[in-house]
Amino acid sequence: MTNFYLRIPKPLRRAGLLALLLGGTAAAAQAQALNYAAAGASAVSGTYADLGTSGTAIATANTDDANSAAQPIGFTFSYNGASFTQFVLNTNGVIRLGSAAPSAADLYYNNDANGQNGVDPLQSTSAADINLLMPFNTDLVPGSGAGGVDYRVLTSGTAPNRVCTIQWRNVADKPGTGSDAANGTQYANFSFQLKLYETTGTVEFVYGQAVPGSAADGTRFPNVGLKGLGQAVGQVTLATKTASVAWNATTFQNSNYTNHANDITKSVTPAPGLTYRFTQAAQLANDIAIQAVYTLGKIATPSALPQPVQVYIANLGTADQTNVQVTLKITGANTQNFTGTLASLPAGAQGTLTLTNLPATLNLGTDSVRVSVPADGNNTNNTAVVTRLVTTNRLSYIDPGKPANGALSYSSNSAGGLLVTKYTIPAGNTVTLADALISFANVTGNPTTAYQVVVYDATGTGGTPGNLLYAAPNQNRPAAGGDVTTTLPALQLTGSFFVGLKEIGNTGAGIATQAETPLRTGVFYYSGDGTAWNDAAATTLQVRFAIEVGLAPAPSCAVPTGLAVTAASATTATVTFADAGNAGSYQLIYGPVGFQPATSGTTVAATASPFTLTGLQSGATYQLYARTSCTGGGTSLLAGPVTFSTGCPAVTTVTDFPYVQNFDNVPAGSALPCGITVLDANADGTTWAITKTTPNSSPNAIRYTSTIPSSPAADDWFFTPALTTTATTRYQVAFRYRAEGIPGSASSFIEKLEVKAGATATPADQTTTLYTNINITTTDYALADGTSTPVVATFAPGAGTQYVGFHVISSANQGNLYVDDLTIMAAAVTATTSAALLQAVTVFPNPSTTGLFDLEIHGANAKGALGVQVTNVLGQAVYTGTARDNYTNRLDLSGLAPGFYHLQVRNGEETMTRQLAISK
Repeated sequence: MTNFYLRIPKPLRRAGLLALLLGGTAAAAQAQALNYAAAGASAVSGTYADLGTSGTAIATANTDDANSAAQPIGFTFSYNGASFTQFVLNTNGVIRLGSAAPSAADLYYNNDANGQNGVDPLQSTSAADINLLMPFNTDLVPGSGAGGVDYRVLTSGTAPNRVCTIQWRNVADKPGTGSDAANGTQYANFSFQLKLYETTGTVEFVYGQAVPGSAADGTRFPNVGLKGLGQAVGQVTLATKTASVAWNATTFQNSNYTNHANDITKSVTPAPGLTYRFTQAAQLANDIAIQAVYTLGKIATPSALPQPVQVYIANLGTADQTNVQVTLKITGANTQNFTGTLASLPAGAQGTLTLTNLPATLNLGTDSVRVSVPADGNNTNNTAVVTRLVTTNRLSYIDPGKPANGALSYSSNSAGGLLVTKYTIPAGNTVTLADALISFANVTGNPTTAYQVVVYDATGTGGTPGNLLYAAPNQNRPAAGGDVTTTLPALQLTGSFFVGLKEIGNTGAGIATQAETPLRTGVFYYSGDGTAWNDAAATTLQVRFAIEVGLAPAPSCAVPTGLAVTAASATTATVTFADAGNAGSYQLIYGPVGFQPATSGTTVAATASPFTLTGLQSGATYQLYARTSCTGGGTSLLAGPVTFSTGCPAVTTVTDFPYVQNFDNVPAGSALPCGITVLDANADGTTWAITKTTPNSSPNAIRYTSTIPSSPAADDWFFTPALTTTATTRYQVAFRYRAEGIPGSASSFIEKLEVKAGATATPADQTTTLYTNINITTTDYALADGTSTPVVATFAPGAGTQYVGFHVISSANQGNLYVDDLTIMAAAVTATTSAALLQAVTVFPNPSTTGLFDLEIHGANAKGALGVQVTNVLGQAVYTGTARDNYTNRLDLSGLAPGFYHLQVRNGEETMTRQLAISK
């Protein structure tokens, strides 16, 4: 099986789809089908006769990317229901019939999937990119042949049997760029012709000698074939083959490219005279086609039911159709018949019919799903059949009655690509995920690519992937392919969600696929970075992904009802709920807003309602879920979430470090987080305040706001809560800051900030200067810590109470200053503690919500690797490794449970110890 990659120069929305219900009305008429059927196309032996100086040279502005002026054919040529006497030549091996030029001079599929050059005529929906004939459409430049590039046209013979020959002589495919940079020129010199026959309407592509290039074998994907008024099925007739297949073994199709174009490589060249011949077929008046049936290949009953069945139908004939009867017949484990009438289906119309009145329960077993229309002028396309397996707990789009016939990878950058499949649970139903099964193809080279199974919700724009709900640990695909099942946490989901994989690195995962033409929209997506998602149906990739989902059994006990938080203090919350089953055993799960209860949060056992949660963070906002512990084992589905907030204590004192303030937890009715105070020392009416504008970490930052354009010199403070410090500890401050302006460009203002520490939250007692920066112009958040420039000093105040103050001292008429993600870390001082090492080491973020930390070490003067050890509260080593000086080291503790840990960094006999916090 051959491994292929997404052919995605520019994602475009599929044109011409209709959203119709059985018995609904049809859309406006479109063009009739292109009357060059794949069955009438062939690859035959012939003779290539170079035009020499015969005919007329065709002038172009250059020999790279250019369109010519309109050229005469020499007779009237009938194509796609229209008559043409002229054509426009494009240097990239394509013509457009008529007097108008295509939409672009760089008209070709771009091999570099990350590039933005080239307009692929088979993807373009431009009205200018129609009636195209493509004998060898790729990015072409002058070849190595004697005499140089020549474009020429000759009309020969006598009416009514004249032939128009259009020739590209001495061209070469352009060397690769971007992700295609490894591929050099495959055909160093190539000549080919396009022939139009007057009476028959036959089109021929005749190929001359192809001279292999000097670069290594690489694959290019030329467009070869005919295009009518669009890229939908019935509007194209294309030649397709893999790079290793001989040209005379090419096959043809009436749909856009899926797995392969007319792929080439230097080691496989056409025999001189090889000809692709396209003959016109008589256009049928009555030809309705069932082109695809969309349903699940594996479907879970009853939790995932009902699921709609969709039919892609097209009128390929020349006559408008009315009262078209469409029949759905299901046989096997389930027996059902549905008949609907489509009131109108104009010639050329095509789109999706949706049948929604389907049962909410099914019998287990295998079904045959058959959709048909009555007999007409072409009965070969009146029926489509798919197989469906009804299960208790499996979801998949792969048809179990057909084998996988392709392999898919999408590695767009060093971080790897993502391929995901969308599943939708009907309204009112809830499921719990159990596993994901990925089927890998047996691809050339037996790769063992690393990958992660990922789960997303569907909160992205237009129902695309939104929040990442879970990413499994890395694992490697089997070298020879096969099925791999990955256990998932008990993610409780309703509505739509996505399951897929992320390729680690850029070598490709090669998951198995099945062809589907046209591919259903809004189901199969790809992304290079996990933020910008594209629908595979809008590309030439027309395949289903072999990504299957397993569901957990339905719980055996009832969900708690009436979940509520009836009271909350600074550190406690009273929870009430009811359970009709009177199980007497419950679980309460709480965490920050947006947390995933299946993978994070804090779980406590409760035996009755009401129940009081203790040990909560003051001034914080939480979400709460509840579930019943079933007497027969397992748990119920979740109730919730319920959102609640804790208040501030009468006096806020920090005794545990690190102290983290991201300014996101602001108690209801308060203007500032617990313990944070501000001082408008110059009494100008403006000072530090919470803002939702451009935080470093959402949703809030703290901002000093100037009264631009007539502001006085700034003199404003914000202070931390009281910090209880000890004599044997040093303390390190870290924070993010930025000035006002458009990110990525320098600010129009110059801000000034000093950070101090002292025994009280007053300017007079802020006597220790930790940081001074009088030239803040960055509009992107910068990190200030012990390794930044300028550095934030480590301070050792002794036993007692300290406050850290942030003092903005900008000159008059300046702008706004932002601070976010403040952390104060503590490091115990021992006999081996190094002051230099304390200053050199910074850990960020701390706490971490993922268990991933950036361990920045700068200026430790280490002669080799530094030792790194992490211990838990029992003193047990849970991580041992090394780190580099003058480098940002990644510390991966994602496998550890939430809680506090101690980090020790050793440089010879010197050590530095700092507390870490993981708060998943």
